Amino acid sequence: FQQHRPKPDRIYTHHAGDLNIDHQLAHRAVMTCFRPQEVNNTPSIILSFEVLSSTGWYGNNAGPAFNPNYFIDITSTLDRKLQALEAYNEELRNWPHARSLESAKHLAAYRGSMVGSMAVEAYVTERILETL
Repeated sequence: FQQHRPKPDRIYTHHAGDLNIDHQLAHRAVMTCFRPQEVNNTPSIILSFEVLSSTGWYGNNAGPAFNPNYFIDITSTLDRKLQALEAYNEELRNWPHARSLESAKHLAAYRGSMVGSMAVEAYVTERILETL
């Protein structure tokens, strides 16, 4: 009997410097779970993401700053992302709160301006393993 175990090649997790303790623990759990092992059992890319009203509120000296170095253009899917965020409406707030739909649009535009795109999601690279 052999159990089917997924072998993801890309993992997305919360940034380690997030204000929410559950997000910090999720990051630690991912990094612990995917410690380097045999190449075929380790994802080749681990990226951490920012969370509106959470990643930027941790404070200057409390943890690592979110300094993105990996960008994905979401110009063509931004409207779908905003629709998905509306399902989270109990947690959304009115503008100018950081956890608002308007803030999500502004963040995507700001991150896009960092790389010359209209709308971007930004990540911090935790690990990239390229096999030749």
